Amino acid sequence: MTYRSALPFALFLLPILARPQSCAFSLGPDRTLCDGENVLLAGPSGSVSIHWQNGWAVQYLTADTPGTYWCTATFPVPGQDLVVNGAFSNGNTGFTTDLALGMGGTWGPISLEGTYGLSTDISLLHSNFPSCGDHTGSNGQMLVVNGSATPNADIWCQTIAVQPNTTYAFSAWLMSASPESPAILDFAVNGVSIGAPLLASSTTCDWDEFYAVWNAGSSTTATICITNQNLAQSGNDFALDDIAFRPLCTHTDSVLINFMPPEPEIIVTGPATLCPGDLAVLQASLDPPWPAPVDMIWNTGAGGSSYTASTTGLFSVTATATCLEATGSLFIAPDTCVSTLTMPNVFTPNGDGSNDVFLPLVVGQPTDFEMEIRNRWGQVIFRSTNVNTGWDGRIQGEWAADGTYYWTVRYSDRLNDGRLKQQDRAGHLTLLGRP
Repeated sequence: MTYRSALPFALFLLPILARPQSCAFSLGPDRTLCDGENVLLAGPSGSVSIHWQNGWAVQYLTADTPGTYWCTATFPVPGQDLVVNGAFSNGNTGFTTDLALGMGGTWGPISLEGTYGLSTDISLLHSNFPSCGDHTGSNGQMLVVNGSATPNADIWCQTIAVQPNTTYAFSAWLMSASPESPAILDFAVNGVSIGAPLLASSTTCDWDEFYAVWNAGSSTTATICITNQNLAQSGNDFALDDIAFRPLCTHTDSVLINFMPPEPEIIVTGPATLCPGDLAVLQASLDPPWPAPVDMIWNTGAGGSSYTASTTGLFSVTATATCLEATGSLFIAPDTCVSTLTMPNVFTPNGDGSNDVFLPLVVGQPTDFEMEIRNRWGQVIFRSTNVNTGWDGRIQGEWAADGTYYWTVRYSDRLNDGRLKQQDRAGHLTLLGRP
């Protein structure tokens, strides 16, 4: 057997069922994924060749790192089969051959080796052939051959006008007419083989496809030929159908894949303890900051990054955003917060707006507060149970005389265990400068 070398720019592809379609395709919009996610990018269907930026020749590619992904695919141009009468619907026309048209014999029109005929059923041309229809099963015609022992005999040839620097797909379908010594067909363009020889199936009536692509380079014509590399006289019978030569188009599309950063930590700051009656401001923040708008909801139902607490306990906040759901918390414990009372020793109720009322200076929140003021004879002249209500220097509406007065204060502090601790204080004051 003689095998011819392939052109450097000829590319053999495994036989596939390529369907002409529009050249354009899209990988979809650019997208941003969450950290740790991936997306399956779908290349086009119906292409005769496909490759991605990483060199893979697959339809689907998993994108799991950031960057630009691109896909280049080649398609048959819709509706442009350049072969004339490739399905033999117009009979014995449009091609040349080194075989002789079968004229009859013992077993039918192609009884002799090296003859051919056209028929809708191979058994109509040779009585030893089984009943097999054309490739499409539509009762169309096919080229049926009784194999020849003549080397390099052209089975079928046709010359086609082509565009320089354009890629074309050469395809055909082959079926064995007898199981013995199946045909081995070679496909060539301008005298140079492309692809690999196609071995017919030893099972009769089974169709196999040849498919290869060829680039015209500087050529303006392409003589496409099919020859049989099997020179056996016994067997070596076959049928050809649906020979095609189609221009191909190529399209590239790309998509940008970005990823959100890893989920940040949510940090809640605020006081660790809270005195009775005090307020605590809690602040939530993300470390590092998130590159998208964030919603924060506290376990109290309040929203926002800050929350003012008036009670003790566990406070948690949940931050949600694109690719983010993080929770942080802070526990505020109750504090004794012992009150500190400072009692002035002089006050001047003269109406000047300064030191006009005698009352304690308080730090903290004392409970059960009671203050009494007595004159020098021990008589109670003023009493208050409100730490913010003091003596204005009057006794039953009349101004008290300047001099020394005595005070007692009683209040309680609430301890961490909830018990109250009573505090008792006493002292004296001097009233000066009444109106």
